[in-house]
Amino acid sequence: MNKKFLALSLVVAAIFGLQAFTSINEPEWKNLHILPKDISEDGLDSVMHHFTRSLNVKCNYCHVWNGETRKMDFANDAKPEKLIARKMMEMTIDINKNHFVQIEESLDSAFQKPSDTASVQYMLKYVTCYTCHHGNQRPENQPPKKQEPAKM
Repeated sequence: MNKKFLALSLVVAAIFGLQAFTSINEPEWKNLHILPKDISEDGLDSVMHHFTRSLNVKCNYCHVWNGETRKMDFANDAKPEKLIARKMMEMTIDINKNHFVQIEESLDSAFQKPSDTASVQYMLKYVTCYTCHHGNQRPENQPPKKQEPAKM
């Protein structure tokens, strides 16, 4: 009886010990190039929803539908729109990191440089997809026509 109890206790302790060293809740994202590898599901969803609203598109604009699994294949790079999105992210990150920080720094004497320029909040702080796209897949590159003053 004591041997069975001891064996069972060792098995239970081993299970709890293994669970302590494995993180079941951490997502393992595939094929992230720009976003942090440890981004939370909420953080990733926030960025993706920002993209879809800023360009007025759905997920399949950048991501490939897998007919066999009947799911989106988010890791697939087959669509050129996804590759363009990565380039645009790099561009906006560069603009925000290397230009707007200096502007804010020069305007505010109490300004402190951000410590985490890879964070989602920082990426979406100044220039974002919406800055140029305004809900269009392809941003307008002509200024709006001059409006005539209303006649009374």
